[in-house]
Amino acid sequence: MLEDRPVLTVTAVNQYIKSIINRDDNLKYLYVKGEISNFKLASNGHFYFSLKDDKSLIGAMMFASYANKISFNPENGQEVVILGSIDVYPPRGTYQIIVYQMEEVGAGAALLELEKLKKKLLAEGLFDESRKRQINLYPKAIGVISAPNSAAIKDILTNLKRRYPVADVYVFYSAVQGENAAKELLNAFNIAQQYPLDTLLIGRGGGASEDLSAFNDEDLVRAVAYSKMPVIACVGHEIDTTLVDYAADKRASTPTGAAELATIDRREIEQRLSFALQDMQESLINRLKRMKDDVLSYQETLDLKLRQLVSHYQEIIKHKALALETLNPENVIKRGYSLTIDEKGRTITSLKEVEKGQKIKTIVKDGIISSEVLDMEEKSNGKKL
Repeated sequence: MLEDRPVLTVTAVNQYIKSIINRDDNLKYLYVKGEISNFKLASNGHFYFSLKDDKSLIGAMMFASYANKISFNPENGQEVVILGSIDVYPPRGTYQIIVYQMEEVGAGAALLELEKLKKKLLAEGLFDESRKRQINLYPKAIGVISAPNSAAIKDILTNLKRRYPVADVYVFYSAVQGENAAKELLNAFNIAQQYPLDTLLIGRGGGASEDLSAFNDEDLVRAVAYSKMPVIACVGHEIDTTLVDYAADKRASTPTGAAELATIDRREIEQRLSFALQDMQESLINRLKRMKDDVLSYQETLDLKLRQLVSHYQEIIKHKALALETLNPENVIKRGYSLTIDEKGRTITSLKEVEKGQKIKTIVKDGIISSEVLDMEEKSNGKKL
């Protein structure tokens, strides 16, 4: 029943089909051999054509950025080998192959050989992400392999000096295209391995695929994969990819990008130092504030303890004073007691301290009584002395 099924728009159907195809890795980066037909060069530089064999035909499209790199003029009836990915054009509901590289048959055989080498090295694990090393952003020494007087070497050196002028830079010149380029690049690479480098950059500016072929040399690719120091490849532009790019630890789309990957910008260092100094100042200020608060707290606590201690001892002194005041002979006398002293003012506390006829004085609360000892009697048994 129609009412039991969702109703889709044509656009939704085409977009869904496109999403399925775009997720299928088996439809990406295919090498396809066929004959060109219906070729058209658009005003914006794009190529539109069909690729066919004796039984089938598929639409094809090549953007101008890729088309500008091929070394021949495509024509109807020409047999070619292309590298491309399948895609869907939703407005028309058609699928086509988006072409990245194109070679004439014969030249296309080299493209197929390159793919065979790529698969071989991939199977050996030379392109594995687990092999990739981190780049030291604070290098002491950086090596650069490129052509002398090239725009690439100038861009790299200019940006290294601008970004991180404290690093030593060693340049190893080599041809980057031509018959001897692969051999020269490998020789320069091996020489660079003998230097105490933190990072090694290897690359050149953009060019046609055949101009970049030296960077697909198997010996060079293996040397890059087993380099003593991390390698940054910067071969061509964003749309160019060589086997050296796959083997390197990092890949930059431009020579300038390689210099940026190899170093931290000194302005970023200055900014980080500024932030660190600011954090230190804030931390120090906060710490001093906490110390000040602690000192004030300790001071208040100490003041309180001292006041309590002083108050405690004042109470003790007060009680002692009262006790002493209670034992003061004058106060004792005031309570009705008397104090007897001899002629020298010494207190008489025993009969043994006086004798008959001795002059003594008795202090009472309202005066002094002078007297003479006439008789003495012990208290214990009333015996006269």
